Amino acid sequence: MTPRNPRSVAATQPAATRKRRIPVDSEDPGTRQKVIGAAIQCILERGFYRSSSNAIAETAGLSWGVIQYYFGSREALMLAVMEEGHLRLMADLENANITGDTMDERIEQYFSVIEGYYGQHEYLAFIQVLLNLSHDPRTSDQTRESMIRAAEGIDAQLVRLTKQLFAGTRPRKAIRNFPFHVLRGLALSEVMLKTLPYDTADLMKRAGEQHRYLIKAIALLLESEGVILCQDPAGNRWELRS
Repeated sequence: MTPRNPRSVAATQPAATRKRRIPVDSEDPGTRQKVIGAAIQCILERGFYRSSSNAIAETAGLSWGVIQYYFGSREALMLAVMEEGHLRLMADLENANITGDTMDERIEQYFSVIEGYYGQHEYLAFIQVLLNLSHDPRTSDQTRESMIRAAEGIDAQLVRLTKQLFAGTRPRKAIRNFPFHVLRGLALSEVMLKTLPYDTADLMKRAGEQHRYLIKAIALLLESEGVILCQDPAGNRWELRS
C-alpha cells in the first residue's frame, strides 16, 4: 500500500474528531515509536481484537491517517509491535553470556536472561500479536516471512546460550531445551499473576523461593542424566562425569 499524506486524510474527518487529535509533524522520528508504544498499551488494556485502529489512534493521540503514513495498515502496525518484542529479546540475548562455574550458577544466569524478556509485562502484548498473526488466515505472506526470519535470529542466539549452559557436558537432545521451556514458563506465570483482578501479593512473595527450588530441581535432573560439571585435578578444564 502506498502511504498517504496524513494531512489529506485528516482533512476528510469531521471537525469534532479532528479537534481531539494532537497535531504531529509526519517527519518526527519519535512518532513511529510513539505509535508502537500506544499499540502495546492498547493491547495490554483491551486485548488484541479490541485494539482497533481507532482505539490505537486515540491512545497515541494521533489520527489514523498519521499512523497509516508510517505503517500503511493495521497488520503492518501489529508486525511492528511484534518486531519491537523481537528486538528487545535479541538485545538481551546478544549481550548475555553463561559463565557460572557450577550448573546451579549457570542455570541461575540462564534464568536471569529468560526472565528479563519473558517476565516483562509487555510480553503479554507481544505474544497476543504473535499468536493472532500466526493463526489468522488473512495474514499476508510477507508478514509471515518477516516473522519466520525474526524467529530464526532468536533461535540462533538461544542455541548459543544453551551451548554455554551445557559447556563441558554431553546432554541428550531431549534435555537441551528443557531448561528454556521450564524457566520461560515460570517467568510467564509470574507476569500473568500480576495481571489478575485479585490480590496476588502473597503468591508473589514466594517467587524468590520458587526460583531457588526450580533451579535446584533442574540441576538435580541434569545430574541424574549424567550432566555434571567438574574440574580436573589441575582445575583447567571441564569434563563429563556420569
